[in-house]
Amino acid sequence: MAVVVQPWRLPRSTEVCEVHRGRRGRIVLARLDGQAGGPSNHEAGRAAELVAVRYIPAGLLIHRPRAEAFQADIDRLTGLAVPEVVPFRHYEHAPKFAAAYDRWGGAVGGALVSDAVEGVPLSHVLERHGALPAPAALLVFRRTLRALAAAHDRGLVHGDLRLAKVLVRADGATTVTGLGLAALTSGAPALRAPELWRGEATASPAGDVYAAACMLHLCLTGEPPFPVTQLFSLMAQHATAPVPVTAAPRMLHAPLAAGLAKDPARRPAPEILMTELAWKAKRALGGDWEERGRSVLRTLAEPLVTALPRTPSSTVGSRPLEGMPIM
Repeated sequence: MAVVVQPWRLPRSTEVCEVHRGRRGRIVLARLDGQAGGPSNHEAGRAAELVAVRYIPAGLLIHRPRAEAFQADIDRLTGLAVPEVVPFRHYEHAPKFAAAYDRWGGAVGGALVSDAVEGVPLSHVLERHGALPAPAALLVFRRTLRALAAAHDRGLVHGDLRLAKVLVRADGATTVTGLGLAALTSGAPALRAPELWRGEATASPAGDVYAAACMLHLCLTGEPPFPVTQLFSLMAQHATAPVPVTAAPRMLHAPLAAGLAKDPARRPAPEILMTELAWKAKRALGGDWEERGRSVLRTLAEPLVTALPRTPSSTVGSRPLEGMPIM
């Protein structure tokens, strides 16, 4: 008699839909048992019932130092509670011999569980609308820096900051996702700091600041600081080319140059950049620049969020859903 082995899933949960699938695992929306939902279909209530689950492939955790670094980051992530970061719930270790579950045939190492945030990646907003007005770009940058400052205070590094890791909600607020995975990633090449290209360092707070400054350049101009696709040219430009600031508004030349400094020791901490940014923005854009920036983000993101599938339970087993809430 044949024995059917079911793939391992987060205990006491029901998968609703798949959001993303890649080399670093699957991300799904799941409903925890006991939260199956009452008679209300109010959107806020529906969102509160769901969690985002990232299944970590066991192959990424075979190397013991990497697995230990990953567990240390999970410990640091626990208890981090700021509005600019997707709330983390817990990490569930998979059984030692969990069944293969994805198209690569990889076993599950565990499940990273966070709140589900109903928003769209910032990358989708820029793809649809292009570069952002200065108040909106600066607001994204400031909230991202605030998230990094909170993480760095706990000894936690992002390591893979990019537009897709910033979610924009319908109300215009932004939230950083993807914390806790620095040991499992090398970061996006277009935003990778020079010292990482040279192999002189691993993910660090200074590398996060560099990536955030690259994101600011992207938001302001629609292009990364070094818009080349050939890998060796990209590496050379990040390592040696002059810091490109001329395409950005003049008031941001100094903060961009500081964040994109070739020497990581010369990059300011997020708190210092936030203070300088607030002063320059208020002086150049007026005291209401944050409200104006959030209004722009709300106008751009609200239609995209509204267009998200409203009945994700009907998509189980189908292709991943682009733009659904992710972690």
